[in-house]
Amino acid sequence: MATHSSLFNKLIDWHQAKHPDFDASNTPQSDSALCLTSLVTEILEPIENKLGSVSITYGFNSGTLNRYIQRVSPKDTGPKEDQHASMELNLAGKRICQREGAACDLLVEGYEQRMHLVAKFVAEHLPFDRLYFYGSSKPLHISFGPDHSRYIQYRKTREDGKRVLGKVIKLEQASVYFSNDIR
Repeated sequence: MATHSSLFNKLIDWHQAKHPDFDASNTPQSDSALCLTSLVTEILEPIENKLGSVSITYGFNSGTLNRYIQRVSPKDTGPKEDQHASMELNLAGKRICQREGAACDLLVEGYEQRMHLVAKFVAEHLPFDRLYFYGSSKPLHISFGPDHSRYIQYRKTREDGKRVLGKVIKLEQASVYFSNDIR
């Protein structure tokens, strides 16, 4: 099981494997660091404690990393809404993401083909803000923020690879919905 600081570091350092050419800092500003700490304590630690080791497939984006990603691989990113930039500011001094909080996309060791069960656990037990479900064998997007909207959406991938909005899943239906394998 990871410690608090190693989970926090996973949120910051996720890009090293996916974007090895990015050589600038991905250090969060203080407001973002507080949100990331809450994401770790309220979401990631409970997942690890109950289910197993968490790997971050898409984590925190500083302003610098966000600009890099938007330049080299912007596909399927939504920095104004997805909370990966947390409370970071753009070059004009305005927040990149309009929602408060922080987000990550993750897989859980031993559940890589059963992520619907991770989604079920999150929906039943954790105070998340948003949960985007892409399928049982895909990373799960989870955010934590002050709204605690507990909004759940299934996002589909078309045959051409583009992600599109799918069904909104009501919280009270999530346990039943995520009880079965969803591809």
